[in-house]
Amino acid sequence: MKKLSKYLEFINESSDYKGYSIPSYKEAVELCSKNAAFYESKMIVDGFNVSVFNYRLTSYKDFANPLDHKPELKGYEMRGLTFIFNEDGTLFNRYVLLEKFFNINQIPESMYSIVKDYKIKYVNNKEDGSIATFVKLPNGKIVGKSKMGFDNDQSNGINRIYQNDTEIKTLVNWCLDNDIIPIFEYVAPHNRIVLRYTQEELILLRLRDNKTGKHIDIQDHLDKIGSTKIAPFEDDHQGNLDKLIELVANQVDKEGCVVQAEDSEGRDFFFKLKTPWYCERHGLLTNDIYREHIIIGYILDDKIDDILSQIPEDEVEAHTRINKIIVIVKRAIDDKMEDIKKSYQVFLDMGEDRKEYALTHMKAEPNFCYVMNLANGKDLYDIAKEHVRDKTKRLMISRDWLQKIDPTLFFQDPEEDEENN
Repeated sequence: MKKLSKYLEFINESSDYKGYSIPSYKEAVELCSKNAAFYESKMIVDGFNVSVFNYRLTSYKDFANPLDHKPELKGYEMRGLTFIFNEDGTLFNRYVLLEKFFNINQIPESMYSIVKDYKIKYVNNKEDGSIATFVKLPNGKIVGKSKMGFDNDQSNGINRIYQNDTEIKTLVNWCLDNDIIPIFEYVAPHNRIVLRYTQEELILLRLRDNKTGKHIDIQDHLDKIGSTKIAPFEDDHQGNLDKLIELVANQVDKEGCVVQAEDSEGRDFFFKLKTPWYCERHGLLTNDIYREHIIIGYILDDKIDDILSQIPEDEVEAHTRINKIIVIVKRAIDDKMEDIKKSYQVFLDMGEDRKEYALTHMKAEPNFCYVMNLANGKDLYDIAKEHVRDKTKRLMISRDWLQKIDPTLFFQDPEEDEENN
């Protein structure tokens, strides 16, 4: 009991890993309240209150320095970070997932010129499904979850596999009994993104120490893993990044790989390599990725990471411009959310009388449809995001929209025919 108490005291505070802190619950809530890139989803799972934290439309700064007054607090762990509470409201446990990491050449720290000197520790295939893990509830029940939570098609599939696959169940139980987080990729024929999978399964990606966040070498626990499928990169890269890049460049029917490297200070550093084959099927290797309405679409679909990774490192202006557009889009969504909330408050002040509100505001209120959508239970963030999408569907319209917000943005190819784009 004393050991458990000491552990709960530890996770109630932020824990340090790789030079930054894994947020405590209080810090995760603060991140959400002061940076709209992060949000908390509250839910009840088997009678227990659970909070799952995630991010949306984030820029590099959101992860690297989300709170100006707390430079030591980072946002990398706000990816499915889960807190489970006892019936009396006290914290039962905190569960990490897989921290956010980036493609090579996407952020300053992942530029080839920097990571080429890192020691490669482990490389695994980049599977093309949904991230998955398991948690233990205060009543001892073990439940599976996706990044988004416990009640969706992916989590249903994750739990189905756990119940039917004795190898998976044995591994998961052993992990959670030892406060180790097993991180899987859930793949299935009906969960297709680009790659085709013929059967529903969980592929083991990582093991993490839930207390410290440190990654545990899978090779050290092959006896526990048994026949559970893992995803090591099979081609011999000889620990050489240039060789690995060459191998990935020639792969087909693969998304790419994830590299676990060791930086100059001996800390883990992860980055992704995507295959040209995969990027072509996502439409990421054409000149269209330089067009503003395409860029905004990728931002809104949370796929801008892949765009940035395909732009050469020496194209500094392109990287700078896209990152500037990311900030503009994010701010526009935040501003629209606030605008809609003000309009919605008028609706609330009228006692949520839809008929009366329609009679008095249908023509005069620009946000009328948005207010009604919000009243019907649609997510405020999704409403604001679709508003921005509607305003930026075509090339020249998107450029006009951007320049009204930031007149310093410069656009090339003004003669392009936006009617065909």
